[in-house]
Amino acid sequence: MDLSKHLEKAAEAVKRRNYPFAIKLYGQLLGLQPDSGEARAGLRSALFKKAEAKPPSKLFAMIGGGIHLLAASISKIFGKHAAMAKAYERYLSLDPLSQSVNMKLAGALKRAGFKSSALAVYRAFAEHQPRCLEASREAALLLHENDEFDEAMRLYEQVLKIDPRDQESLKGRKNLAAEGALRKTGIETAESSRDLIKDVEEQQRLERSHRLQLSREEIDAEMAGLEEKIAENPEDLRLLVRTAELREMAGDLVGALDCFERATELAPHDSDLADKSGDLRLRQQEGRVRDAHARGDEGAAQRAEKALTEMRLGEYRRRVKHHPTDLGLRFELGATLLSLGEIDAAIAELQQAVKDPRKKVSALHMLGKAFREKGLADLAHGQLEKALEASVGHGEAAKDILYDMGGLAEDAGDTDQALDYFSRIIEQDIGYKDVAGKIEQLKSSS
Repeated sequence: MDLSKHLEKAAEAVKRRNYPFAIKLYGQLLGLQPDSGEARAGLRSALFKKAEAKPPSKLFAMIGGGIHLLAASISKIFGKHAAMAKAYERYLSLDPLSQSVNMKLAGALKRAGFKSSALAVYRAFAEHQPRCLEASREAALLLHENDEFDEAMRLYEQVLKIDPRDQESLKGRKNLAAEGALRKTGIETAESSRDLIKDVEEQQRLERSHRLQLSREEIDAEMAGLEEKIAENPEDLRLLVRTAELREMAGDLVGALDCFERATELAPHDSDLADKSGDLRLRQQEGRVRDAHARGDEGAAQRAEKALTEMRLGEYRRRVKHHPTDLGLRFELGATLLSLGEIDAAIAELQQAVKDPRKKVSALHMLGKAFREKGLADLAHGQLEKALEASVGHGEAAKDILYDMGGLAEDAGDTDQALDYFSRIIEQDIGYKDVAGKIEQLKSSS
């Protein structure tokens, strides 16, 4: 059955922001063809945009969608994966941004044999939330199976940019590079030993190009060939990017930044290139801060640190503008705004960042600090209590939170409460900051 006209109609509804109609139409299409990757991707897009326009209530989703999660669990017991997928989709109509349920949906679709739909879900969530490593990895695996090597490699790189030690992605990228080299060079049809040697060399070159770090000898050898090629083709984007990567590996940040900036001029809409340029500018400024401290020039160090903070602010604002749903970036922007004293703007960003489980404790802690700065003690205490509960009450994060809660109690003149918070720190770490002295001072003044 040809669904093209109906898919166009649904896509047009999304453009007009008529999300309910688009969601209904995509659902009907999936009822006819459950493995329509285009319909499944369209449904994700409509649901995500609807959620961005009007954030859903988690409480309402759990109350109204609990029955769907139960149905999915029952279907799983009996191995009815297609039924599981339908149940998860019903729940996601209420809570579209749930990472765990999106991943369960994709897994159920994959086990049901609906690989196009599974890929659409993994891929859509990876684009929507780049820090969901599972989505990127699984999408890359399915793309590899489809021989879509470039897109699979891009997703592996997306994972490794966030977690350079992710073993599954390192292995997947290596396998992808090796298989891509075999197919690209036609080693299976080689007719002579000379052809085989040439193909093996090409495979090694491609594998090197995807490694995060090379030896100095490997860098120098590859750079020698690249410089000649760039001289002949100064606007070859691929050559510029590879040269930048090699210079960065060699520690030549100035040369690497120059190449990335030239590449960005050639591809101004490539946010990944812009991010790499921004990262290098920040690293250079961090180096200036370290150098000033090493010289003992505290005045220069303070100026360099101020410039670094302002640079971070500009960089994270740019990134959030291009990736508004990346909660990790919202956290970095909020933290930077807070350090600059832009309290209200910081609160707005951190209130978004608390939705990221990996940033929840830090975001709540910073919200507590921000409300304390505004003189809103009750709100500050509430956020710090939530942060302490989320931190499970131990570790460095818990000690930092308890310290700020003690400070709040001191501000309010509540000596007993302040002593309680500081004593809880001493139980974990007697040498933490100036807590021992604070306890002695509080006891002597009570």
